[in-house]
Amino acid sequence: MLSKQRRAQKKAKLEEERKHAERERQQKNQKKKRDEEEEEASGLKEELIPEKLERVENPLEEAVKFLIPLKNLVADNIDTHLLAFEIYFRKGKFLLMLQSVKRGFAINSNNPWLHECLIRFSKSVSNHSNLPDIVSKVLSQEMQKIFVKKDLESFNEDFLKRNATSLQHLLSGAKMMYFLDKSRQEKAIAIATRLDETIKDKDVKTLIKVSEALLDGSFGNCSSQYEEYRMASHNLLPFTSAFLPAVNEVDNPNVALNHTANYDVLANEI
Repeated sequence: MLSKQRRAQKKAKLEEERKHAERERQQKNQKKKRDEEEEEASGLKEELIPEKLERVENPLEEAVKFLIPLKNLVADNIDTHLLAFEIYFRKGKFLLMLQSVKRGFAINSNNPWLHECLIRFSKSVSNHSNLPDIVSKVLSQEMQKIFVKKDLESFNEDFLKRNATSLQHLLSGAKMMYFLDKSRQEKAIAIATRLDETIKDKDVKTLIKVSEALLDGSFGNCSSQYEEYRMASHNLLPFTSAFLPAVNEVDNPNVALNHTANYDVLANEI
């Protein structure tokens, strides 16, 4: 008797669970149908186009969303603060720019990327005369601690002299030389393209950085200097694809493969 009762109870329980599952399934189907009908009626259904999804409407706002966890998780990495500076620079947030370069300066005051950020920041501050008085005062006080009353040109020259054997530093200093004075293009390019025996970091990554800077406008229009540098880099690193000559250049026996540069005139200046 008890066995029959247990079987009956179990059967009833299974039947109730089946009915419950069926009700849930029907409710989900009904909700899905309603949602589809509402989307179709309102015309809000949007096609998922990859090209559209990768171009967000507010890229700087999206960048800030990624920046916040970086500042919390890798605060001891200078790149975190320099990336923050680049974002705030584009947003025109001067106090946040100051915060970023100060944190970077505390980690590595001789970092080449930081050097560029400092000069660009100081130049931008001087170009904005309409900043609130309290903001201008704070910026002026804090930047004096970094520049030690030097003008930007002197600050940059000291940086170049201090790092005369590092191509990464010479590149940043040369870029800032041209940034501050467009008439010094020739000298700036000569500094950035040094490949003499005193340069320590003539590796693939650094040489590619220089070639990219010659192409991206960091030194203005300098296509002929880029080609000279590409050939010199190819001679130094013949198997690096970034420096391989064009097909028509390979087939031309008259192409000069030896690069000559006026590095000697810089020896006493850096």
